[in-house]
Amino acid sequence: MQPNNSENKIWFLGRGFEEYLQMFNLRLNYLRECKILDCNAGASSFAAHMTQQGFDVVAADILYSKHPEEMKKVSENDFRTLMDAHHGLQDKVDWGFFEDHEQMAQYRIKTYKDFSKDYEKNKDTNYVEAKLPMLPFHDNTFHLVLSSHLLFLYDDRLDYDFHLESIKEMIRVSSQEVRIYPLVQLRNSKKSEYVEQIINDLSPDFSLEVHKVDYKFRPGADEMLCISKKPWTKSSCGLYTLDAIEVEGK
Repeated sequence: MQPNNSENKIWFLGRGFEEYLQMFNLRLNYLRECKILDCNAGASSFAAHMTQQGFDVVAADILYSKHPEEMKKVSENDFRTLMDAHHGLQDKVDWGFFEDHEQMAQYRIKTYKDFSKDYEKNKDTNYVEAKLPMLPFHDNTFHLVLSSHLLFLYDDRLDYDFHLESIKEMIRVSSQEVRIYPLVQLRNSKKSEYVEQIINDLSPDFSLEVHKVDYKFRPGADEMLCISKKPWTKSSCGLYTLDAIEVEGK
């Protein structure tokens, strides 16, 4: 679902707040005391909506050094380019979170506009320039680290060493858990072979589990990988059950 000239591109796109709740099985009632990192957040609006509601969320991405006006252009350009590439491919989408292509497009537009507005306002406090596999945070800084639409999805252009070192780095800065979504490849919607390799390589030191999620959009993308430190308690971050939510515009 990409144009022919995008074989090596990592898209600067964003998913919305409500998508994050479903992609990562998050329950807001249990996150009040949690410090959360959205790693490689792109133009997602999760951090914006969470901080507006009083949650402690930091977003990190390689492009967050850019001026807000330049960031707006990057967000809109990648969105428009990808929408052009999606034209005529509606039958390849697993409609569930969205009813149709038009609703999806309007939601995505609102998402990057919400991101752009918050980035302009809070660039110096909530948005940190960072490039995996190196993060500019101390050990155990965050209870929960979320990683959306980078690892496993782009396994045709990010090799296994990058995946392993990036995940180890996210574990380092987390005191409790790392969650990664989706587990499928961009090119064919099959589960990345790296998932099993990561589980095998890290399971001696960490607890790794694949969990089903309710989110539906990309075919086959109904699972996330949860990586927990051993031992850990769920005293401050209970991360399993989804709150009832109403998606704007649905």
